[in-house]
Amino acid sequence: MTTGKPAPALTWSGVIARRMARHALAAPATDLGPAGVAGVLCGAHAQVLSAAELSIGRRIAGATRTDVQRALWVDRTLVKTFGPRGTIHLLPAADLPMWTGALSALPSSVPAHPEGVRFTPEQAEEVIAAIGDVLAGTELTVDEMTEALADQAGPWAVEETMAAFQGMWPRWRQLTSTAAHRGMLCFGPDRGRKVTYTHPRRWVPGFRPAGGDAALRTLVTRYLYAYGPATPQHFAKWLSIPPRYAAGLFGTLAGELDRVDTDGVPGWAVAGP
Repeated sequence: MTTGKPAPALTWSGVIARRMARHALAAPATDLGPAGVAGVLCGAHAQVLSAAELSIGRRIAGATRTDVQRALWVDRTLVKTFGPRGTIHLLPAADLPMWTGALSALPSSVPAHPEGVRFTPEQAEEVIAAIGDVLAGTELTVDEMTEALADQAGPWAVEETMAAFQGMWPRWRQLTSTAAHRGMLCFGPDRGRKVTYTHPRRWVPGFRPAGGDAALRTLVTRYLYAYGPATPQHFAKWLSIPPRYAAGLFGTLAGELDRVDTDGVPGWAVAGP
C-alpha cells in the first residue's frame, strides 16, 4: 500500500459516477458479452436465476435474456456455482480457477452443524472427493447424487440428519458450497423443476483451482476495481470472512493498492480506466 505522501482526495459523487461507468450502468456496454459483465461485477448474484439474467443483460447494449442463457448453457462462458458468502452466482468460466483458488483458501463461512450432523474434517475430505468422482462426467439431481454418494462413500455420508424445509436432508448437502469452492461441483442445466450438479471440468476443460495466495490477491484487486474505494471491513462483509483476516490480506498487498480519501473517509482503491 502506498505510504509517505498525502492520500488523493476523492468525492463520493465522483466515486459513484466511476462505479456506474465501470458497471455499465451509466451506459450499456458495447464491447462486453455476458461473461465480461459478470467479471466486472465480481459475479452476478443468482439465487434467483432470472435476477442474474436481468442484472447482466441490462448492462449490454441490445442484449436479451436469451443471450445470457446461451452464454451459460450453450457457450458455457458463464458458470452457475456457489460464489461469495456461499451464495449462488454466475461467474465467468474463465475466472473459475481464480474464484475456486481464492474461496477455498478463505476461512470457512459454512455454519457449524451439531454433533451427529456435521462431518469430521477427515469425513468431509472423503465426501468432497466422492462428490468430484460421481460428477466427473455427468449431471445428477440431488436424489441421484445421494444414491451415487451412498455407493461411493458409504451410507453414513447420506444419512437424513439435516433439518430443512420441514423435512430432513442427507448429510452430504452441508458440503455443497464447500465442494464448489474446492472446484468439485457446479450447477448443470435444470431437469424440469429439479436442479442438477456437475463437475466444473465439463465447463472448463483442464480446469483446476489456482494457487490460493495469488488467487486471493487477484480477488482483492478485482473487488476494489468494482467497488472501491473500500476498507478491509467492507471486503470482509462482502465475503463473510473475519475482519482481521481481511485486514491481514490487504496488508500483504503493500505497494499494490492506492490509499485514498473520499470526502474525509479513508479507504483503498486500485487504478483503472
